[in-house]
Amino acid sequence: MRLSPGRLAAAALALAVVLALANELRPVGAVRATQSFPFVQSGGSGPALPWPEAAQAAIGARGAGVIAATPHPHPEPIASVAKVMTALVTLRARPLPPHQSGPTITVSAADQSEYERDQAQGQSVVPVQAGEELTEYQALQALLIPSGNNIASLLARWALGSVQACVARMNAEARALGLHQTTFADVSGVSPRTRSVPADLVRLGEAAMQNPVIADVVAQGQATLPVAGTVVNVNYALFQDGIVGVKTGNIPEVGAVYLVAANGELANGRSRLLFGAVQGLPTIEAALQAGRALVDAMKASLVVRHLVSAGQPVGSYRTPWGESAGVAAVEDLDVLAWPGSPVRAHLAARPLRPPVSPRTTVGSLEVTVGLQTYDLPVAVTGQLYGPGRLARLTRVTW
Repeated sequence: MRLSPGRLAAAALALAVVLALANELRPVGAVRATQSFPFVQSGGSGPALPWPEAAQAAIGARGAGVIAATPHPHPEPIASVAKVMTALVTLRARPLPPHQSGPTITVSAADQSEYERDQAQGQSVVPVQAGEELTEYQALQALLIPSGNNIASLLARWALGSVQACVARMNAEARALGLHQTTFADVSGVSPRTRSVPADLVRLGEAAMQNPVIADVVAQGQATLPVAGTVVNVNYALFQDGIVGVKTGNIPEVGAVYLVAANGELANGRSRLLFGAVQGLPTIEAALQAGRALVDAMKASLVVRHLVSAGQPVGSYRTPWGESAGVAAVEDLDVLAWPGSPVRAHLAARPLRPPVSPRTTVGSLEVTVGLQTYDLPVAVTGQLYGPGRLARLTRVTW
Protein backbone atom coordinates (compact mmCIF):
# COMPACT_ATOMS: atom_id res chain seq x y z
CA MET A 1 0.00 0.00 0.00
CA ARG A 2 1.46 3.29 -1.13
CA LEU A 3 1.12 6.40 1.05
CA SER A 4 0.09 9.61 -0.53
CA PRO A 5 2.62 12.47 -0.67
CA GLY A 6 0.67 14.29 2.01
CA ARG A 7 0.78 11.37 4.38
CA LEU A 8 4.51 10.90 3.73
CA ALA A 9 5.12 14.52 4.54
CA ALA A 10 3.09 14.26 7.73
CA ALA A 11 4.95 11.10 8.78
CA ALA A 12 8.29 12.78 8.08
CA LEU A 13 7.26 15.82 10.08
CA ALA A 14 6.13 13.64 13.00
CA LEU A 15 9.45 11.75 12.91
CA ALA A 16 11.38 15.00 12.85
CA VAL A 17 9.41 16.28 15.86
CA VAL A 18 10.07 13.05 17.76
CA LEU A 19 13.79 13.18 16.93
CA ALA A 20 14.01 16.85 17.91
CA LEU A 21 12.27 16.20 21.21
CA ALA A 22 14.55 13.23 21.89
CA ASN A 23 17.52 15.41 21.04
CA GLU A 24 16.37 18.06 23.47
CA LEU A 25 15.92 15.52 26.25
CA ARG A 26 19.23 13.76 25.59
CA PRO A 27 21.75 14.48 28.42
CA VAL A 28 24.36 17.15 27.78
CA GLY A 29 27.89 15.77 27.91
CA ALA A 30 30.55 17.10 30.25
CA VAL A 31 32.89 19.84 29.02
CA ARG A 32 36.63 19.43 29.47
CA ALA A 33 39.09 22.20 30.31
CA THR A 34 41.92 23.27 28.04
CA GLN A 35 45.24 24.27 29.61
CA SER A 36 46.80 27.62 28.75
CA PHE A 37 49.55 27.69 31.40
CA PRO A 38 52.79 26.43 29.75
CA PHE A 39 53.25 22.68 30.05
CA VAL A 40 57.02 23.12 30.36
CA GLN A 41 58.84 26.31 31.19
CA SER A 42 62.38 26.56 29.94
CA GLY A 43 65.02 25.61 32.48
CA GLY A 44 68.71 25.07 32.88
CA SER A 45 71.05 22.86 34.78
CA GLY A 46 71.31 23.11 38.54
CA PRO A 47 74.57 23.62 40.39
CA ALA A 48 77.14 20.86 40.78
CA LEU A 49 76.29 19.75 44.31
CA PRO A 50 79.04 18.44 46.61
CA TRP A 51 77.61 14.94 46.95
CA PRO A 52 79.81 12.79 49.21
CA GLU A 53 81.77 10.06 47.44
CA ALA A 54 80.85 6.44 48.11
CA ALA A 55 77.78 7.49 50.10
CA GLN A 56 74.18 8.48 49.50
CA ALA A 57 72.62 11.80 50.37
CA ALA A 58 69.64 14.11 49.85
CA ILE A 59 68.74 17.74 50.47
CA GLY A 60 65.48 19.59 51.05
CA ALA A 61 63.83 22.56 52.71
CA ARG A 62 60.81 23.39 54.81
CA GLY A 63 57.79 23.74 52.58
CA ALA A 64 59.63 22.30 49.58
CA GLY A 65 60.23 18.70 50.59
CA VAL A 66 63.10 16.88 48.93
CA ILE A 67 64.90 19.04 46.37
CA ALA A 68 67.63 16.69 45.14
CA ALA A 69 69.13 13.31 45.98
CA THR A 70 71.86 10.98 44.81
CA PRO A 71 70.56 8.43 42.28
CA HIS A 72 69.54 4.85 43.02
CA PRO A 73 69.19 5.05 46.81
CA HIS A 74 68.80 1.84 48.74
CA PRO A 75 67.61 1.43 52.34
CA GLU A 76 70.49 1.30 54.80
CA PRO A 77 70.67 1.26 58.62
CA ILE A 78 70.11 4.70 60.14
CA ALA A 79 71.45 4.07 63.65
CA SER A 80 70.51 6.72 66.23
CA VAL A 81 68.75 8.92 63.68
CA ALA A 82 65.84 6.54 64.37
CA LYS A 83 65.44 8.33 67.71
CA VAL A 84 64.02 11.33 65.84
CA MET A 85 60.98 9.20 65.01
CA THR A 86 60.90 7.84 68.57
CA ALA A 87 60.68 11.42 69.84
CA LEU A 88 58.02 12.30 67.28
CA VAL A 89 55.68 9.43 68.15
CA THR A 90 56.27 10.01 71.87
CA LEU A 91 55.08 13.58 71.48
CA ARG A 92 52.16 12.47 69.32
CA ALA A 93 51.07 10.15 72.16
CA ARG A 94 52.02 12.47 75.02
CA PRO A 95 51.88 16.05 73.66
CA LEU A 96 54.08 18.54 75.49
CA PRO A 97 53.49 22.30 75.19
CA PRO A 98 56.57 24.41 74.41
CA HIS A 99 58.55 25.59 77.45
CA GLN A 100 56.85 23.01 79.70
CA SER A 101 58.54 20.13 81.57
CA GLY A 102 55.61 17.76 81.32
CA PRO A 103 54.73 14.82 83.55
CA THR A 104 57.28 12.90 85.60
CA ILE A 105 58.64 9.50 84.62
CA THR A 106 59.99 7.35 87.44
CA VAL A 107 62.92 5.13 86.51
CA SER A 108 62.23 1.52 87.47
CA ALA A 109 64.60 -1.22 88.53
CA ALA A 110 64.07 -2.80 85.11
CA ASP A 111 65.08 0.50 83.44
CA GLN A 112 68.29 0.54 85.48
CA SER A 113 69.02 -3.08 84.59
CA GLU A 114 68.51 -2.30 80.91
CA TYR A 115 70.91 0.63 81.18
CA GLU A 116 73.58 -1.61 82.76
CA ARG A 117 73.06 -4.32 80.14
CA ASP A 118 73.26 -1.85 77.22
CA GLN A 119 76.34 -0.22 78.73
CA ALA A 120 78.05 -3.62 79.01
CA GLN A 121 77.35 -4.16 75.30
CA GLY A 122 79.07 -0.90 74.42
CA GLN A 123 75.87 0.87 73.35
CA SER A 124 75.25 4.60 73.57
CA VAL A 125 73.53 5.03 76.94
CA VAL A 126 72.59 7.64 79.54
CA PRO A 127 73.09 6.69 83.22
CA VAL A 128 69.86 6.19 85.22
CA GLN A 129 69.02 4.86 88.69
CA ALA A 130 65.92 3.16 89.98
CA GLY A 131 63.73 5.75 91.65
CA GLU A 132 65.16 8.65 89.62
CA GLU A 133 62.53 11.05 88.32
CA LEU A 134 62.82 12.49 84.83
CA THR A 135 60.33 14.90 83.35
CA GLU A 136 59.16 14.14 79.83
CA TYR A 137 61.26 17.06 78.61
CA GLN A 138 64.39 15.73 80.36
CA ALA A 139 63.80 12.27 78.91
CA LEU A 140 63.61 13.79 75.42
CA GLN A 141 66.87 15.62 76.12
CA ALA A 142 68.47 12.32 77.21
CA LEU A 143 67.15 10.68 74.04
CA LEU A 144 68.25 13.27 71.49
CA ILE A 145 71.29 15.05 72.94
CA PRO A 146 73.64 12.31 74.22
CA SER A 147 71.59 9.70 72.29
CA GLY A 148 70.63 7.21 74.98
CA ASN A 149 69.48 3.88 73.59
CA ASN A 150 68.12 2.94 77.01
CA ILE A 151 66.10 6.16 77.13
CA ALA A 152 64.45 5.24 73.81
CA SER A 153 63.08 2.05 75.41
CA LEU A 154 62.09 3.90 78.59
CA LEU A 155 60.09 6.47 76.61
CA ALA A 156 58.53 3.79 74.40
CA ARG A 157 57.15 1.92 77.42
CA TRP A 158 55.99 5.12 79.13
CA ALA A 159 54.32 6.73 76.10
CA LEU A 160 53.00 3.73 74.13
CA GLY A 161 52.90 0.91 76.67
CA SER A 162 55.65 -1.26 75.20
CA VAL A 163 58.61 -1.15 72.84
CA GLN A 164 56.68 -3.27 70.32
CA ALA A 165 53.73 -0.88 70.36
CA CYS A 166 56.09 2.05 69.86
CA VAL A 167 57.78 0.36 66.88
CA ALA A 168 54.37 -0.26 65.33
CA ARG A 169 53.45 3.38 65.83
CA MET A 170 56.76 4.49 64.29
CA ASN A 171 56.10 2.44 61.16
CA ALA A 172 52.55 3.78 60.94
CA GLU A 173 53.86 7.32 61.25
CA ALA A 174 56.43 6.59 58.55
CA ARG A 175 53.66 5.53 56.18
CA ALA A 176 51.62 8.62 57.05
CA LEU A 177 54.60 10.86 56.26
CA GLY A 178 55.26 9.15 52.93
CA LEU A 179 58.52 7.50 54.04
CA HIS A 180 58.06 4.63 51.60
CA GLN A 181 61.59 3.23 51.90
CA THR A 182 61.77 3.36 55.69
CA THR A 183 61.31 0.49 58.15
CA PHE A 184 61.71 0.60 61.92
CA ALA A 185 62.67 -2.61 63.73
CA ASP A 186 63.50 -0.97 67.06
CA VAL A 187 63.22 2.36 68.88
CA SER A 188 66.90 3.26 69.22
CA GLY A 189 68.38 2.39 65.83
CA VAL A 190 70.81 -0.18 67.25
CA SER A 191 69.18 -2.79 65.00
CA PRO A 192 70.63 -2.89 61.45
CA ARG A 193 67.09 -3.75 60.29
CA THR A 194 65.99 -0.18 61.07
CA ARG A 195 66.58 1.26 57.61
CA SER A 196 65.84 4.25 55.43
CA VAL A 197 67.13 6.34 52.53
CA PRO A 198 68.34 9.98 52.62
CA ALA A 199 65.23 11.43 50.96
CA ASP A 200 63.01 9.82 53.59
CA LEU A 201 65.28 11.13 56.35
CA VAL A 202 64.90 14.66 54.95
CA ARG A 203 61.12 14.24 55.11
CA LEU A 204 61.41 12.92 58.66
CA GLY A 205 63.57 15.88 59.64
CA GLU A 206 61.07 18.35 58.20
CA ALA A 207 58.20 16.72 60.11
CA ALA A 208 60.17 16.55 63.36
CA MET A 209 61.34 20.16 63.24
CA GLN A 210 57.73 21.30 62.95
CA ASN A 211 57.35 20.16 66.55
CA PRO A 212 58.66 23.04 68.70
CA VAL A 213 59.79 20.74 71.51
CA ILE A 214 61.97 18.62 69.22
CA ALA A 215 63.32 21.73 67.49
CA ASP A 216 64.21 23.18 70.90
CA VAL A 217 65.95 20.06 72.20
CA VAL A 218 68.06 19.22 69.13
CA ALA A 219 69.40 22.78 69.04
CA GLN A 220 70.94 22.46 72.53
CA GLY A 221 74.66 21.90 72.90
CA GLN A 222 74.26 20.25 76.29
CA ALA A 223 71.77 19.48 79.05
CA THR A 224 71.80 18.65 82.76
CA LEU A 225 70.02 15.51 83.97
CA PRO A 226 69.36 14.35 87.54
CA VAL A 227 71.72 11.33 87.62
CA ALA A 228 73.76 11.64 84.45
CA GLY A 229 74.68 15.27 85.15
CA THR A 230 75.87 17.34 82.20
CA VAL A 231 75.50 15.56 78.85
CA VAL A 232 76.90 16.90 75.57
CA ASN A 233 75.29 16.86 72.13
CA VAL A 234 77.08 14.50 69.76
CA ASN A 235 76.09 16.77 66.86
CA TYR A 236 79.35 18.73 67.00
CA ALA A 237 78.37 20.85 63.99
CA LEU A 238 75.74 22.73 66.01
CA PHE A 239 75.96 26.53 65.88
CA GLN A 240 78.14 26.44 62.74
CA ASP A 241 76.77 27.67 59.40
CA GLY A 242 73.34 28.13 60.98
CA ILE A 243 73.00 24.47 61.96
CA VAL A 244 70.22 23.89 64.52
CA GLY A 245 69.90 20.07 64.52
CA VAL A 246 69.00 17.31 64.02
CA LYS A 247 70.75 13.99 64.81
CA THR A 248 73.85 11.90 64.21
CA GLY A 249 74.23 8.15 64.21
CA ASN A 250 76.89 5.51 63.75
CA ILE A 251 76.54 1.79 63.09
CA PRO A 252 79.12 -0.82 61.96
CA GLU A 253 77.06 -1.98 58.98
CA VAL A 254 77.30 1.34 57.06
CA GLY A 255 79.24 3.81 59.19
CA ALA A 256 78.03 7.30 59.99
CA VAL A 257 74.58 8.80 59.40
CA TYR A 258 73.76 12.49 59.69
CA LEU A 259 70.45 14.35 59.47
CA VAL A 260 71.15 18.09 59.48
CA ALA A 261 68.89 21.15 59.73
CA ALA A 262 70.15 24.69 59.25
CA ASN A 263 68.69 28.15 59.02
CA GLY A 264 69.81 29.62 55.73
CA GLU A 265 69.60 32.90 53.86
CA LEU A 266 69.22 32.01 50.20
CA ALA A 267 70.78 33.55 47.13
CA ASN A 268 67.95 36.05 46.64
CA GLY A 269 67.75 37.08 50.27
CA ARG A 270 64.88 34.86 51.41
CA SER A 271 65.30 32.58 54.45
CA ARG A 272 64.33 28.93 54.84
CA LEU A 273 65.04 26.00 57.14
CA LEU A 274 67.23 23.65 55.09
CA PHE A 275 67.76 19.91 55.50
CA GLY A 276 70.35 17.38 54.42
CA ALA A 277 70.87 13.67 55.07
CA VAL A 278 74.03 11.64 54.54
CA GLN A 279 74.43 7.86 54.87
CA GLY A 280 77.45 5.65 54.51
CA LEU A 281 80.55 7.73 55.30
CA PRO A 282 83.17 6.05 57.51
CA THR A 283 83.23 8.58 60.37
CA ILE A 284 80.93 11.06 62.09
CA GLU A 285 83.39 13.84 61.28
CA ALA A 286 83.18 13.03 57.56
CA ALA A 287 79.37 12.97 57.74
CA LEU A 288 79.29 16.33 59.55
CA GLN A 289 81.55 17.89 56.91
CA ALA A 290 79.42 16.49 54.09
CA GLY A 291 76.24 17.80 55.69
CA ARG A 292 77.71 21.27 56.14
CA ALA A 293 78.93 21.31 52.52
CA LEU A 294 75.46 20.47 51.23
CA VAL A 295 73.86 23.16 53.41
CA ASP A 296 76.36 25.73 52.15
CA ALA A 297 75.65 24.75 48.54
CA MET A 298 71.91 25.24 49.08
CA LYS A 299 72.44 28.66 50.59
CA ALA A 300 74.61 29.73 47.67
CA SER A 301 72.31 28.59 44.88
CA LEU A 302 68.69 28.07 45.95
CA VAL A 303 66.19 30.85 45.28
CA VAL A 304 62.50 31.37 45.96
CA ARG A 305 60.74 31.58 42.60
CA HIS A 306 57.29 33.09 42.12
CA LEU A 307 55.55 30.86 39.58
CA VAL A 308 51.82 31.59 39.77
CA SER A 309 49.73 34.48 41.12
CA ALA A 310 46.24 34.25 42.57
CA GLY A 311 43.77 35.01 39.78
CA GLN A 312 46.23 34.14 37.02
CA PRO A 313 44.53 32.39 34.05
CA VAL A 314 45.72 28.81 33.58
CA GLY A 315 43.04 27.40 31.26
CA SER A 316 39.44 27.61 30.11
CA TYR A 317 36.23 25.72 29.38
CA ARG A 318 34.62 26.16 25.96
CA THR A 319 31.28 24.55 25.20
CA PRO A 320 30.11 23.27 21.78
CA TRP A 321 27.21 25.75 21.97
CA GLY A 322 29.52 28.75 22.24
CA GLU A 323 29.78 29.48 25.96
CA SER A 324 33.14 29.86 27.71
CA ALA A 325 34.61 30.48 31.17
CA GLY A 326 38.19 30.92 32.30
CA VAL A 327 40.07 28.84 34.85
CA ALA A 328 42.41 30.66 37.23
CA ALA A 329 44.66 29.90 40.18
CA VAL A 330 43.06 30.45 43.57
CA GLU A 331 46.30 31.38 45.37
CA ASP A 332 49.94 32.31 44.81
CA LEU A 333 52.64 29.69 44.34
CA ASP A 334 56.21 30.40 45.39
CA VAL A 335 58.65 27.50 45.20
CA LEU A 336 62.20 26.84 46.28
CA ALA A 337 64.35 25.82 43.34
CA TRP A 338 67.63 26.20 41.55
CA PRO A 339 67.79 29.13 39.13
CA GLY A 340 66.60 27.91 35.75
CA SER A 341 65.08 24.68 37.04
CA PRO A 342 62.50 23.39 34.53
CA VAL A 343 58.88 23.72 35.61
CA ARG A 344 56.28 21.22 34.40
CA ALA A 345 52.57 21.86 34.78
CA HIS A 346 49.40 19.86 34.21
CA LEU A 347 45.88 21.23 34.59
CA ALA A 348 43.93 18.58 36.48
CA ALA A 349 40.47 20.16 36.19
CA ARG A 350 37.43 17.91 36.23
CA PRO A 351 34.92 17.84 33.36
CA LEU A 352 31.90 20.06 34.05
CA ARG A 353 28.20 19.83 33.24
CA PRO A 354 26.87 23.40 32.97
CA PRO A 355 25.49 25.48 34.46
CA VAL A 356 28.46 26.25 36.75
CA SER A 357 28.75 29.31 38.99
CA PRO A 358 31.78 31.61 39.15
CA ARG A 359 34.50 30.78 41.69
CA THR A 360 33.59 27.08 41.71
CA THR A 361 36.74 25.09 42.50
CA VAL A 362 37.25 22.59 39.71
CA GLY A 363 40.57 20.90 40.47
CA SER A 364 44.20 21.89 40.59
CA LEU A 365 47.20 22.94 38.58
CA GLU A 366 49.86 20.31 39.28
CA VAL A 367 53.21 22.07 39.15
CA THR A 368 56.40 19.98 39.35
CA VAL A 369 59.76 21.54 40.13
CA GLY A 370 62.60 19.09 40.60
CA LEU A 371 61.39 16.25 42.82
CA GLN A 372 58.47 18.18 44.31
CA THR A 373 54.91 18.51 42.97
CA TYR A 374 52.55 21.24 44.19
CA ASP A 375 48.76 21.05 43.81
CA LEU A 376 47.50 24.60 43.31
CA PRO A 377 43.68 24.92 43.54
CA VAL A 378 41.95 26.39 40.48
CA ALA A 379 38.43 27.75 39.95
CA VAL A 380 36.24 28.98 37.10
CA THR A 381 36.25 32.77 36.78
CA GLY A 382 32.81 33.30 35.21
CA GLN A 383 29.38 31.80 34.78
CA LEU A 384 29.34 28.80 32.47
CA TYR A 385 25.83 28.57 31.03
CA GLY A 386 24.09 25.49 29.72
CA PRO A 387 22.73 25.26 26.15
CA GLY A 388 19.48 26.91 25.18
CA ARG A 389 16.50 25.02 23.73
CA LEU A 390 17.38 25.74 20.10
CA ALA A 391 20.94 24.53 20.63
CA ARG A 392 19.69 21.34 22.26
CA LEU A 393 17.11 20.72 19.52
CA THR A 394 19.57 21.13 16.68
CA ARG A 395 22.74 19.57 18.15
CA VAL A 396 24.43 16.73 16.33
CA THR A 397 27.64 15.62 18.09
CA TRP A 398 27.31 16.64 21.73
